[in-house]
Amino acid sequence: MKYGELIEGIKNFEDSFWFGEYVYFKALEKLEGARANLSTLETEHAKEIIKIFLIRWGRMGRTVDRKDLDWEQLSKQLRNSKEHFQKLRGKSLLDINLEDIEMADAIKEAYSSAEVKYIGATAISKILHLLNPELFVIWDADIREKYGVAGSATGYLKFLKLVKREVEEALEKEATKSKCGKKEIVERICVELPSKKLGQEYVRKTLAKLIDEYNWWIVHYSENLEHLTSNL
Repeated sequence: MKYGELIEGIKNFEDSFWFGEYVYFKALEKLEGARANLSTLETEHAKEIIKIFLIRWGRMGRTVDRKDLDWEQLSKQLRNSKEHFQKLRGKSLLDINLEDIEMADAIKEAYSSAEVKYIGATAISKILHLLNPELFVIWDADIREKYGVAGSATGYLKFLKLVKREVEEALEKEATKSKCGKKEIVERICVELPSKKLGQEYVRKTLAKLIDEYNWWIVHYSENLEHLTSNL
């Protein structure tokens, strides 16, 4: 991953899909209390916020809009995994040590807690992101193929490690070039790259979200990759 390619991919996504991001920000807003204390996550949160988010923003209506999808079971499993989510609270993709056994196990347990019938690997990553948007990067089948990982808890941990390594390399090169720190670069792009069409209420996204936008653009608009790299 090159820094210029990362930035260009994010910009292209933001220019093309900015309107749908209102749903993303509203879902984050509505789940703020649950992120602070997962024991407060109720079935209605799952049905009225997570479900709508997956359908309207995640375009997963055929997958999750089923009468027999057990949202009560999902919310219960997530609540029961609150200790694992708590260990990860305040962690971001760049500052977490993914080689630490405790952190790695917490990620895999968090992933497994979102596994119920009809909720597959892609939906799980979106749910996890809502509950910790600084750490959990969203994926889909094509992105998993790009990184060569399986749609499982172990595969997701491997994916995070690969993504973390790639983005760190890109940021380190840019930091050396710009003669500033990685954190400064990250904060700048998290504030500057989200579309200004969203208005002042939505002025920042997380690095984990922007990485997903880059991955999604590159994978689903692969014909643009040659154009991106030719302009670096």
